[in-house]
Amino acid sequence: MLIIPEIQIQDGQVVTLSTIEGSKTIHDISPQDAVKKFVDGGAEMLQIVDIDAARSKPTNNEKLIKQLVRDSEIPVQVSGGIRTLNQINDWFESGAARVVLGTVAITDTPLVIEAASRHPGGIIAHLTTRDGFVIIDGLKTQTAFRPQDLIRELQMTGIAGVIHKATDRMDGDFTEELALTEQLSHDVSIPVYSSGTVRTLDDIARLRYLPNINGAIISHALISNDISLADALEVAAQKETTLEPESITPNVKMGIHSGIRAYLAAYNSAQASRVWNLALRDTITSDNPYMEIVIPQVDLDIDEDALSPRELQECYQAELDKADIVIVILEGVENTAWTGFECGYARAKGKYIYGVTSNLEIVGSSQKRFAAMCDELIYYTPGDDWGKSHSEISHALATRAMVQNQ
Repeated sequence: MLIIPEIQIQDGQVVTLSTIEGSKTIHDISPQDAVKKFVDGGAEMLQIVDIDAARSKPTNNEKLIKQLVRDSEIPVQVSGGIRTLNQINDWFESGAARVVLGTVAITDTPLVIEAASRHPGGIIAHLTTRDGFVIIDGLKTQTAFRPQDLIRELQMTGIAGVIHKATDRMDGDFTEELALTEQLSHDVSIPVYSSGTVRTLDDIARLRYLPNINGAIISHALISNDISLADALEVAAQKETTLEPESITPNVKMGIHSGIRAYLAAYNSAQASRVWNLALRDTITSDNPYMEIVIPQVDLDIDEDALSPRELQECYQAELDKADIVIVILEGVENTAWTGFECGYARAKGKYIYGVTSNLEIVGSSQKRFAAMCDELIYYTPGDDWGKSHSEISHALATRAMVQNQ
């Protein structure tokens, strides 16, 4: 389970909000020192929130936070008052690893889709609830939406995860909030994070026990030293071995806890194609941490020249058995490749097959034959800009695989 320390900034100061009425605690630590404290403490990622921007104040902390992002040695996701595509693009250009969207995630679906398409793996939605309903505009407006009604639609936009925070008992017991977060996490295959539910190490242990929650965003308890980051990371890293069978949902097995395992087929012997495929794997797994991609010709510790065709087939077959989905690169399929066997065996085993191609009209007998064996085709824009092509494939694959494997 991932622990993400949160630094809330208001008027240039580190604060933590206490209740929905707006009372706050001002901490005797500078934003710069807070970042250093968590980086030195071993955090893998930070979340920095601009409270003033979230509340649409005339002045905000954008300049300060951008400097903190540039100076940080670990990834930073930013949050607070981000409502336009220009703002989102600007934050990524300034070095943010992720951008958290609150109000617009609820009110502007086309913007979220566009942002997720431009920045695969970089957009997180923040659902804040009160009395079971989603609230927006810096906690000022209660909507008629329940989070259960929104989370599946949000997943379909291509976002990389969801943060849930309930404000009902920000100063009290978190049992109901945890129950709602856990309920939401059963509905989707993207990571779900709990926010505002950790005061003690026991709270982290409770979160870790819940199989569908990927992590906790912790503000006051870490800033105020009620718990140490080192202790929090230690508890979060412990393995839970006594999960009840009924708590293991299909999403735990496929989309969150174990991830989606993909088999990359039609591996081309040309060096340029191999480099392209390896770069594609790096992009997909970087954008989508829940997905693992196996390239048998690269990952299997075997000497292909020393094996008979039957022995080699058995190696590939074993990997296909472990795969949840199969990805077939239809560009330049070679007659000598194992593509026919891979696709045929995958279909026999009921594996879902994605064909990847830049041709809107499949040409060539080999491509047509293999394309016909695919359950779904993913198209991308060809060209020298591999980053653009790979991002298109990554975004399309992640969005579709999440839905297919629920």
